[in-house]
Amino acid sequence: MVRIPGRRRNTREKKSAKRATAIGAAPGVLVADPEAAASVFSIIGIGGGRSERHQGLSLDDALARRGEWPLFWLDCSGLADIEAVRRIGREFNLHPLALEDVVTTDQRPKCEIQADHAFFVMRMLDRAGDGEQLSVFFGEGFVLTFQERPGDSFAPVRERIAKGAPRLHAGRADYLAYALIDAVVDAYFPVVESQVARIEGLEDDILATVDEDQVPELHAVRREMLGLKRWLRPTRDALGALLRLDRPWLHAETKAYFGDVQDHVDQLIDTNDTYRDTASGLIDLHMTLSAAKTNEVINLLTIISTIFIPLGFLAGVWGMNFNPEISRWNMPLTQSPYGYPVALGVMAAIAAGLLVYFRRRRWL
Repeated sequence: MVRIPGRRRNTREKKSAKRATAIGAAPGVLVADPEAAASVFSIIGIGGGRSERHQGLSLDDALARRGEWPLFWLDCSGLADIEAVRRIGREFNLHPLALEDVVTTDQRPKCEIQADHAFFVMRMLDRAGDGEQLSVFFGEGFVLTFQERPGDSFAPVRERIAKGAPRLHAGRADYLAYALIDAVVDAYFPVVESQVARIEGLEDDILATVDEDQVPELHAVRREMLGLKRWLRPTRDALGALLRLDRPWLHAETKAYFGDVQDHVDQLIDTNDTYRDTASGLIDLHMTLSAAKTNEVINLLTIISTIFIPLGFLAGVWGMNFNPEISRWNMPLTQSPYGYPVALGVMAAIAAGLLVYFRRRRWL
């Protein structure tokens, strides 16, 4: 948001990535984060031109419904139940290392390919820009999603399924996976647009007037954009891996849609790079304008001091207490009835002359 005058920026909370798995642990070991949200399971079954959605199921009930539908989407929100994650892995033949990546939520976006399914990891954002890891598995007849906590970007996809969207009701897991990934990428656009609006607002503020709150705000938004860069570039690479994939459960038509998602990511990267550079340029501009403002103050003080140097000299000379009665050369004006006005007039004339000189030299 644009800075509100008089408001101080809150101190930033420093966050560091935490790994639940101990250093040196055997590969494939699943350890829940102590702060992980409770696991909640929901399913959507698609087939025969219809669909059903069930929320808040136990894992037993959810898996029992798998055989009822040609396309089965199981969503797990919250990763506290490690045993449930293991069971899902056994049910769908998921690699233990992939399951470890699911519960270790500091993964870089990537795509891993197995014989019968693909594993896609990316960062999912909300409108505030807060992120969580999303893990997506998809293969013939199934899609699995694992989220760190409840709340996601899938509402448009669920709505399209409920309304009977033909492509989603065709029963192809690769297209459903595309729709979910596309929804997550689309959720980046409001965040990036908000950052762009903040930068443009700060640019207008800086050009209007320079104050001390602007640089911290610029650093904050630039830091946020660097965070987005960290997630967007590997997401583009992961999508490229899907486009190069040759598996019977990934159709050529769906690859075209994944290519469109990659184009959206490229657009986000370009916007992010452009405005991140703009933020850096505004920081330099702020420093330049601040220095120029300081120089103006110094120049004004210098001119004032220069004007008062001769005036101070004259005041010091006329202030010497030599008795004029002893010699006519000893401060004759001190005995004149016009001495004081003459002295002030001389000082005023010198000051005026200096001002005219400075104006002609364009120092004022």
